[in-house]
Amino acid sequence: MPIRLSGMASGLDTDTLIKELMQAQRTPLNKLIQEKQTIAWKRESYRETNTALTSIRNLVEKMRFSNAFNKQSASSSDNSVVTATASSTASSGSFAIRVDSLASSALIAGDKVTVDLKSKINTPGSFEIVGPNGSKSVQITADSTYESVMKQVNGSNIGVTMSYDSINGRFMLSSNTTGKTSTILVNDDSSSTAAQFFGLTTMVDTTDQDGNPIRENRAVAGSNALVQVNGKNMEIENNAFEFNGVRFDLKGVSNTTVSVTVAKDTSNIVDQIKSFVEQYNSLVDLVNDKTKSTPNRNYTPLTDEQKESMSEKQIDLWESKAKSGLLYRDDILQETLSALHSALVNNVSGLKDEMNSLSDIGITFKKYTTGLKTTELGKLEIDETKLNEAVTNDPDGIMRLFTKTSSLDPKDSAYQSQIGYAERLYTTLTNSVNKIIKRIGSGTVADAVDGSQLGQKIDTINDRMSTMEARLKMIEDRYYKQFTAMELAMQKLNNKSSWLMSQLYS
Repeated sequence: MPIRLSGMASGLDTDTLIKELMQAQRTPLNKLIQEKQTIAWKRESYRETNTALTSIRNLVEKMRFSNAFNKQSASSSDNSVVTATASSTASSGSFAIRVDSLASSALIAGDKVTVDLKSKINTPGSFEIVGPNGSKSVQITADSTYESVMKQVNGSNIGVTMSYDSINGRFMLSSNTTGKTSTILVNDDSSSTAAQFFGLTTMVDTTDQDGNPIRENRAVAGSNALVQVNGKNMEIENNAFEFNGVRFDLKGVSNTTVSVTVAKDTSNIVDQIKSFVEQYNSLVDLVNDKTKSTPNRNYTPLTDEQKESMSEKQIDLWESKAKSGLLYRDDILQETLSALHSALVNNVSGLKDEMNSLSDIGITFKKYTTGLKTTELGKLEIDETKLNEAVTNDPDGIMRLFTKTSSLDPKDSAYQSQIGYAERLYTTLTNSVNKIIKRIGSGTVADAVDGSQLGQKIDTINDRMSTMEARLKMIEDRYYKQFTAMELAMQKLNNKSSWLMSQLYS
């Protein structure tokens, strides 16, 4: 770096002068920076569109397959007794259900004891609880509280929950599962009466087969549910079971038969089609906005120097105008809308005439009418009455309309006309997504250098910027050398002038 003498002899603000001189020299570099920023913004705009394309593609991808249209629904004539959920494997039909009893968990309710859960028990000892998943030896020490003992049980993973009913003053043990095999056993492993502090009597009085009195450890078991399905009696361990692809959840006991009906979920088909139309119309809005908004040539990306003299609000307003029209008349986006329109407007060959087009189920493209905004052209609209009738009368026909496949080679000219709408849309959207990725790359960094078309442009601009910045550095150094030489010359001149003056007046 050359020696810099800033105005020592001339009194000039050398740094400011050189900065102003360099501003003119930096104009080509600033244009490159602006061009790079424009490409980065264009990438972001493409990426926004690709997100929308991917979203609708994900929707139609599901609609390519029959299971999207084969969902079943189940309804109960009395939800207080039984509710039902049908899987896609369930067949349409009805079930007659009668619930005689519900499954219950094992429950031991202790004798009444009034205690403060945080108080100490003060009498060491132990007792055992055996649950569905194992046993737990409950240890009581001099420092144990009723609350800490409860935590021992509840943290033991033996399938038993210990709780305290503060209203009735009773400790309770309940199994976490239902059914006859869900049991709870309480016993002392010694002469300790520790369990009695909780009102849990571990021994019960009974008799043997000869009538002799004996004492046994206290044990209880849950009960199974008793239910009748289509006249067949069933005993199950819990209050939920599956039968022929239908899940039944028992809620209460009934003296009469409850009817459960399984049918094709036509509302699901309608919802999918409506969702597709909504997303398609949103995509049309987005693409039209990007391809029909004209660029504003008066607004270019701001340089750092320009931003310094502007407020954040001014910068945001400027950049919003500078971003306008970045994808004006973009070839990929315009071709995408055209291809989607063609895919939707043509019939599906090989299907019966009354169900081979979207118009047969009430979906059509909006037609020009007086008062219709031009932005609405190219969008789909639904005749909901016609759609609901079609779904009710021929749900399988609608399924084929979207899912039909073809044995032809995809390159065959007749292939496109033989496949269903979902397959057509999926192919078109995938092609468009891939074209955009080829143009902008698959990453999320706006100015990333990669193998994409815009990434290569940025790489070229970066190289040019590096060369230009090196050149500007040389020019700046040359200016400083020139000004430094001027300062040194003026300093010598000043020194000579001072010497002459001193000679004249000496």
